[in-house]
This record gives sequence, structure tokens and C-alpha cells, in this order.
Amino acid sequence: MFRFLQGEARHKLGTSFRLFHHYCGKTTTPIKPQTVRFDCFGFPRQDSLKFCHLKRNFSSFSEEATKGGIKSLPTYHARLFFDNVFPVRIGFFDFRYYIVRPSKEGLENKVKSGEKWLPKEQDLPYNFTVEVVEPRRREGGMFVKFSFCADPAQKDQALEDIREIVENHCPNKRVIPWFNFIKPRVFLVKGEPFIEDLTSRYPASRLRVEFQGSDVSIETLYKIFRCYGRIRDINILSPSVKDLPRFAMVQYSVIRAATSAKNCVHGVVVNGTRLSIMYEAPLKSNIIMDWITKHPRLSIPLIAGLAALITYLVFDPLRQFMITSKATQRFNLQEYPLYQWLRHETVDRLWAYKTTSDEGGTLPDVSSWAEREAEAAKLRNWLKEPPETFIVCLGPRGSGKTGFINNIISEKKAKVVIKCDEILSSRDQNEVVLKLAKQIGYFPVFNFLVSMSNLIDSLAGATLGQKAGFSSTTDTEIKKILDALAISLHDIAPEAIKKTSRDLLKTAPVNQSYDPNEIPVVVIDSYITKDKENHELWEHLAKFAALLVENRVAHVIFATSNSGVIKPLSRVLPTKTFNYVILSDAPPERAIDLVKKHVGDANIEKIDEAVQTFGGRFTDLQIFISKIKGGRSPTEALNDLISKSILEIRKYAFGDDVQDSKDIPWTGIQFWKIMKGLAQNKTIFYDTEKFSPIFNKDDTPLKAMEQAELITIMQLNGRPYIIRPGKPLYQAAFQQIASEKLFAATMELQTYEYLLAYETAKIHKYEAELNTLGQLFVKQDGNWLLGAGKIPSEIKERVDFLLMLLHKKHSLAAEYQRQVSAFKKEVAAGN
Repeated sequence: MFRFLQGEARHKLGTSFRLFHHYCGKTTTPIKPQTVRFDCFGFPRQDSLKFCHLKRNFSSFSEEATKGGIKSLPTYHARLFFDNVFPVRIGFFDFRYYIVRPSKEGLENKVKSGEKWLPKEQDLPYNFTVEVVEPRRREGGMFVKFSFCADPAQKDQALEDIREIVENHCPNKRVIPWFNFIKPRVFLVKGEPFIEDLTSRYPASRLRVEFQGSDVSIETLYKIFRCYGRIRDINILSPSVKDLPRFAMVQYSVIRAATSAKNCVHGVVVNGTRLSIMYEAPLKSNIIMDWITKHPRLSIPLIAGLAALITYLVFDPLRQFMITSKATQRFNLQEYPLYQWLRHETVDRLWAYKTTSDEGGTLPDVSSWAEREAEAAKLRNWLKEPPETFIVCLGPRGSGKTGFINNIISEKKAKVVIKCDEILSSRDQNEVVLKLAKQIGYFPVFNFLVSMSNLIDSLAGATLGQKAGFSSTTDTEIKKILDALAISLHDIAPEAIKKTSRDLLKTAPVNQSYDPNEIPVVVIDSYITKDKENHELWEHLAKFAALLVENRVAHVIFATSNSGVIKPLSRVLPTKTFNYVILSDAPPERAIDLVKKHVGDANIEKIDEAVQTFGGRFTDLQIFISKIKGGRSPTEALNDLISKSILEIRKYAFGDDVQDSKDIPWTGIQFWKIMKGLAQNKTIFYDTEKFSPIFNKDDTPLKAMEQAELITIMQLNGRPYIIRPGKPLYQAAFQQIASEKLFAATMELQTYEYLLAYETAKIHKYEAELNTLGQLFVKQDGNWLLGAGKIPSEIKERVDFLLMLLHKKHSLAAEYQRQVSAFKKEVAAGN
């Protein structure tokens, strides 16, 4: 029967008979063939091996053999290497290595239990015993060190039998890992493996086989290494090279085969030569990188052009899409009719009115005030027409310009709001670019490339002798952002408007077949703030706005509290007349009605008097209403507002802080004169203060006070006319500061000392001129040097005029001296 078996069946059966003969030995009791049964692998089952009608197993054979007088077999130790137990770690960032990290004890228990890789110890021949399991997670495998008993003459055959049993056990258990779905393989370790844990050395498909002895031929190396996987190439160091040690390179197709070969063959002795194996990272030559590094004069401009091409093809369309989405609120659910209907039918019905808060809340639509209805109607009519010129919304800070404009443009389908005060509050120029990009939806922004490009351009200029064209500045980035916004708005604008702009030379009538709400609106809020009038952002915004208006792309509204914006805007649009919306404080009657509407019936005692005191400034009304809702009485709320204003005035006007006093462009007595006049009257004349001795015809301090928003200068026919407090609440603060006797006495003392010094300087000037005139007419021997003994009439008239002025100045100086003495006593008394 044996000769008719073919292939693997014949091999298994032969192995089974050898194992059977090994355990039976030379017995005197004949063995009945029918008592021997084989399992699915072709091996005899333990329950079928009967010797003299005694059941034996593989694990107890050695012990029974010793009792029976049979000589015991020697014990040998060996290793099996299982590959594909773990994922091979190919680098530091290989996340699979951190996921699959079982403990050594758990792995050893699985091996001994016969669950996966090995059968149970009692099911293996040769008294097989697992001694230790050594996982090699980085190389994706594990060593199983075991001991076995065998006849020395059959040692190699016993190892091969054990390997075949284990190899056939794995497919039956279906041990298939999740990370590559490849069945693991098992190999006998032929050498002494080098078990190391070097952190910077990772497995590779290329092995460096060093010869510790004479060279080994390629044929021999192929026979040794081929069983572990397919080999791409084997190279031996040329005999002409005298470098030691000699070595060969074995290149496998996959890393898995290389790891198995290294762990199983390392330390093998072939014809007296010991093989030492290490991983060799393949040397990859990048032709493109070599060309780039060797030709910088060509590669750097090409890289710049490639970057520009990628930006044009990828990033510019993406940025325009993001800007359009931001302007049209494409991803804002509140803009969709379905959401608005649901909100109207649910939330708005539950809340009868919208409450407001001190800081975050807003008052109702200020455009509905009777005093502002005319301005609101003008603005709505201008927004319905095609863009022709700028719309400038002027008003003091806190007058509600932003809320007024936002309510009117709420129905517009495309709107962009640029808040200059938030942009200019940035810490550096890079943050200015980031905030501007965020407000208009410009994304992505590679702001760090500005500094990097400047560095690269400087290095290129130093090495190549010419600029590479990489340099970029903040102004360039701002211009790029605004240009992208202009292109996006041009795509949004109605086609009829854009056609009209092309036909201007033909004087074609304006096509009215468009929806006015489809015309984009750009709001530039807080334009040219008075504390940063020289910032470069203003010029960029002005040119950008002029571009939009000249091409009839969008309406541009400038909201500002600085009346000096007209001049820079006129430079970019010199042929147009601007449209103006003037917002002022609410009249007392409107302010009182508004406060009563929001506070209800609580705490309304003396509310009329309090509101009339601080006026109708929009922001002050918000704070006043919130304080009353917080439980304060109108009088207490008013006193809190006045106290806060007094602190602001003392800090910014009189420079109570030492650092602030150095930067104030006016003197304390100059502001005291203005403040004292406004405390007594609501307005004072501009020219009266300008030509007073305190200012001495210099209006620079007055303009600086206006920029600091301490006063407001009203104009008449294009020239300054009268002066008012910066806001109505300041008049009450001025009155309270002026009523402090000691502070008033101190300021009056400084004022009269300045006036005394001023008049004294005039007196010295007149006396010096009289002395000069007197020296021309010195009497010698009873005769005058000039005039034949008489003083000329012209000189006499000049002398009389100087004497008259001298008399007046002496009178004023005497009066100022008396005031100085009186105020010194008052200050010294501390009353």
C-alpha cells in the first residue's frame, strides 16, 4: 500500500511509521495492526498505541522507559520562529506597532494552551516541552524555545518532524492576523539569533550578510536563504575590494521574508564561515532632488512658478468660493426661509419681546426713530440705485452707526462688513492680515509663508547674487485679500449692473431689470480712527472701495466718527460727490421714552431728570438701562456714569498717570480753560479760545482734544465754528470737576501764573524796545545826537504807544499777581 501513495500523503505516512517505531522500540509482544489508527495529519493517535495491552502517550514515555530499564534519551533545546504574528514596524510613526502590544505572559499562555500556533504539549512527539516565548514585535514574529528528547542519530529528523506538525497545525486553527490577512509561517532557527532592541534600526527587505571567514558562493547563499521567501538579487563584494569584513547583499521581495531569514540564519556556520546578518536600508537615489540641488539657478525660479501655478489653480478658486459663501451667508442657517419660518412660529411666539443686556444686548432698531427716519430713507434709496459714489455715515462714537447700517442692509443677499477697530487692535502685522482674512472669509491663509519667503529671498540673493522673487510684505498680503474680495463681489453682482458699466461710453440707459437686494454692500466700519490716522490699511481700503464703485460692483458705506475722512476719500474718487448720512444723539424726549419702554414701571422716579443730564448718546443709554434693570435707581445709575466719565477725563485730559502726561499734546491749563467754559455753557466759540492767551493762536491742542473725543468741533461753511463736549455726559462731568474747590483753585493758580508770566514777558519786550529807542537819543553837552535837540514826532508816537501798552500790561500783571496770591492762600488752606 505504501508504494501506491503519492506526495504529501506518502510523506506523512512515512513520518507516522517512524514515530511509531521510535516509541515501540524492540518489543517481544506482537502489535496488532487493527489497533493502530491515524488522525487527519497522518499521525498515529495516542489512544491507538497499545504496548502489551497498556495505553501509553508521548509525554509519559520517557518516564515509563526508565522504569522498564530502557536507557533514557538525551534532551535537546531548539527554537522555532513564527513570522507574521505582529505587524512589521517599518518606522517610528507606524501606528500598528502601538495597537498590537500583547504581554509576554499572555502570549506564552496562548502558545502552551494550544489555541493558536502550537498543539498542546502532550499532543507533540519527542517529549516536546515549551520553555519560553520571546516576542519580536518590531520584526513581526516570535521565538518559541523548546526542549525535546530524541536519539542523537535522529535529532535532525525529529526537529523536522516537529516543524511539520506545527506548520500543519496553524492552517487547521485558521490563524490569520487582522493587519494583513496572511497566514503565519514557522521556521526552525538554524543559528544563534541576535536579539537586540536598538530603537533606530528598523526591519528592511535588504540584508547585509557578513562573512567571518572565507567568502560563501552565491549558489550556497541562494540555497540557504531561498526557503524564507523570493529573492530579488544577491551581490557579493568584489574580490578587488580589500575592505573587511567581506559581505554580501541579499535583496528580498518583501520585508517579511527578510525578518525570517535574519532571525533564523544569523550565526550559522557554512564551510567554516560564520554568517552575521544585519538589516541594510536601501539607498534610494532621487533624480529630481539631485537635479534641484545641483541647479539652484534654475530650480528656485521653477519652484516659485510651480507654487504660483498651484495657487492659481487650487487656492484662488477655493478662496473665492469661501469669500462668496461668507458674503452670501451660504452656510448660515438663519438666512434660509425655512429656518426663519420655524423660528417665527416657535421661538418668536414664546418670547413677546427681546430683552437686552448691558454689554451684549442691543436696543431696538434706531433707524425707526422719528429723528432718523429721514436719514434711513435716504440710505435705502441710495442702496436701490446702481453704485455711483461712496456713502459716508458720520456720527459721534456711540451714536449707533453700526446698528443703524446693519438694520438697513439686513435684507441684502450679499454683504461684507469690515471692522477696522478689531483689525487695528492686533499685536503685529501678521495678525492684521489674519483678522482681515477672517472677517471677509478669505481661506486658506498661509501667513507664515510671508516671513519664510523673505528669508528664502534673502538667502537666494546672498548665494546667487539675485533675488528669487519670493519676498512678500504685509501690504502685499492685504492687497491680495482685497483683490480676491473684489473678484468675488464682481461674480455676485447682477449681470445687468455689470453690463451697464460696460456701456457707459455709449451713454446707454440704465437697465432696471435687476433686484436691488442682489447688489452687494460693503460696510467699512470705524474707518480712520482718530488714534491711528496714519495706518497703511486706510489707503488700501480706499482704493479697494473706489475700484468697486467705479465698476458698479457694490455699494460701499464708510461708517466713521472722524469728519476728516473726506480728504483721503476724495483723493481716490476725485470726480464724485459723496452721499452723507449724519447721525446725532437722540433728543431728550426720544431718550426718555426709550428708557421708560425698557425699564417698565420699576425705578422710574427722577428718570426724566437723569436722562436729560447725560443726553441721548446710544451707548450711554444702553449702560443706563442695564444699571436700572440691575436694581439701581436713576440717580445712582447717573452718578455711576458721571464718576466713570470723571475718571476718564482725569486720566486722558489732565494726565493723572505719569506716562500719560508725557504723551498729551496739550497742557493742563489749556484743557481746564475749555472744560471750565463748557461747564458754564453748552457751547463755546472756537475762535475765541484759539486767539486767547492760553492757546496763543495755535489750534493744534484743540484738534488733539477732538481726536481724543474729549470735545466735538462743529463746523460752519467748512470751517470750525463752535466747541461742544465730546458727549453729553461729559458736560455733567465737567461741571462736577469744576465744582471741586481745591482742584479748581490749583488749576486757577496754574492758569494765573501762566498769564502772569505771559504778561511779564510782554512787559520785558516793551521795556527792551523803549531802552533801544532811548539809546538813540543820548544827551551830550546839552544837545541830542539826533533831531537837532528835538525828538522826532514818529519816535514820540511810538514811545507813547509803548508806554500805553506798558501801562495796560502792568495793570493786568498786577491783577494776575493778586489772583496768584489769593489762590496760593486757598491752596495752602486746603479748602
